[in-house]
Amino acid sequence: MRSLILGAVMLPLAGVAVAACPDVSLMQNAARGWMAGQRLPDPLVRTVEEGACAYASFRGVLETELGAPVGVKVGFTSKPVQERFGVTEPAAGALFAPMLLPDGTRLSLAGSRTPFFEADLVVTVGSSAIMHARTREEVAAALKDVRPFIELPDLALQKDVEPTGPLMVAYGVTPWRGVLGRGVPMSELDDPVADLAALTVNLKLDGKSIGSGSGEMLLGHPLDVVLWLVGQGGYELKPGSVISLGSLGTLHPALPGHRVEADYRIGRKSMKVGLVLVP
Repeated sequence: MRSLILGAVMLPLAGVAVAACPDVSLMQNAARGWMAGQRLPDPLVRTVEEGACAYASFRGVLETELGAPVGVKVGFTSKPVQERFGVTEPAAGALFAPMLLPDGTRLSLAGSRTPFFEADLVVTVGSSAIMHARTREEVAAALKDVRPFIELPDLALQKDVEPTGPLMVAYGVTPWRGVLGRGVPMSELDDPVADLAALTVNLKLDGKSIGSGSGEMLLGHPLDVVLWLVGQGGYELKPGSVISLGSLGTLHPALPGHRVEADYRIGRKSMKVGLVLVP
């Protein structure tokens, strides 16, 4: 995944200094345990701000062990998910190179705890001008391509720990693995803004459709997710940064022995990505 290297450089999180942070050592130990295959403890965060403060310590350990982030995962990008977790806006977490795998991967679930899969969507940054984007058109002009993406988050919480919004923020919305397919350059779309809005995806398990989604599921428009991220000021996006825009449907349990595929339609172009789940 060297082609994805260097994407997001972390900047200080706004409001962290005034949040009631959990113990730093608790979050650092949680990160080390997570990388060793352990489940995540309850950091006892009550607000999104406390969750963001907790995540700074958790992420710091991941950066030491996994290297600089290559992108950003944005979660809570649909109203139903926001309502489920009791939040009113999206949340973001860092993506690291070992998390991103190529199309056709035979993905071992060893090391995961409670993995799921879902259809997602990724855009790749083409210009640092994206940091100054204020409209969908400006975002589109600063993107290199759009790529099919099956995300596999791991809800690796200890038994009886409730996955609240603040807790999910504390763990960077729980990314684990994701499979990237070959994308479509933005320059090949007739109207990138309209084409992204009308994007559709069909998610398949062992060749049978199990769900579908459309671009409007992502904050009303996929590019609005990027505008939200830029507006937060928590990440510096550079050429090569990848942005996971959120779920295009329902989460499904990831179980070994199955083939997962996602077929996309964007404008006059098609995209696809797939993987096989193994023990």
